[in-house]
Formats: sequence, structure tokens, C-alpha cells
Amino acid sequence: MNDSDFEHGMDCRIYEPPSPKEGFVYVGSLEDIPKGNGRVYKVDGKRVAVFRVGDRCFAINDICPHQGASLGKGRLKGFLVSCPWHHQQFDIRSGFGPDGGGYCVVNYDVVVDKGNVFVCLKKRDWLTGE
Repeated sequence: MNDSDFEHGMDCRIYEPPSPKEGFVYVGSLEDIPKGNGRVYKVDGKRVAVFRVGDRCFAINDICPHQGASLGKGRLKGFLVSCPWHHQQFDIRSGFGPDGGGYCVVNYDVVVDKGNVFVCLKKRDWLTGE
């Protein structure tokens, strides 16, 4: 995927409402992400797949570690997204495979505030929570 593959309005720098928390970057409106689907955004040079389940959103690295397919274009069933190329599955809440082993992807914190979706690329330390 290259920059020409991104649909109009997917560049998260076009409009930026104030972030509700430090370190979070605006990616788009909640209405832009259909329920039960994902959408790919470019955040600080990284491709991030943001998925909507009800009125909650979850974000993971868009690139499947197996062969580089876009996970944002994969099929979402519950909290599991399937890679569109080889059906490798990832839990959008954690980034891990459904069995807890094998391939995994980075997951990111998401905040939905007043209909706006924000993603934080900074990862928390598993031991300290900071």
C-alpha cells in the first residue's frame, strides 16, 4: 500500500480537534468508521487500522506480519480480524492471535471523544502501566 491507496479524508492531519489526552492524535470521526469494520489511517508515518465495535474503537498496526497485507481491509468477526490474504487472525483488543501465540501486531490506545477518534502510538510499559 502506498500514499495513493489512501482514500480522501484519511490523512489525519486535515482537521485536528483538540486532543482529550496528551499523546493522542486525531484520526477521524467515529461516523467515518462503519460499525463492524475497519479503516486505515496514516498516523505519524505509520499505517494504523482502526476498528469499530458498537461505539468503541480499537487500533492495531495495519500490516500483517505474515506477508504484509492490510489488516484494516480484513474481515472483522467479534473482536477478531482476519488477514485478507491468508486469514491469519488477530484480536483487535490486544494484537495477539486468538490462541495467544504465533504472530501478533502492536495495538494502540484509542479514545473516542465527542464523536472524534484519537489514537496514541506511544505504548505503555507492561510492568508499570506508564
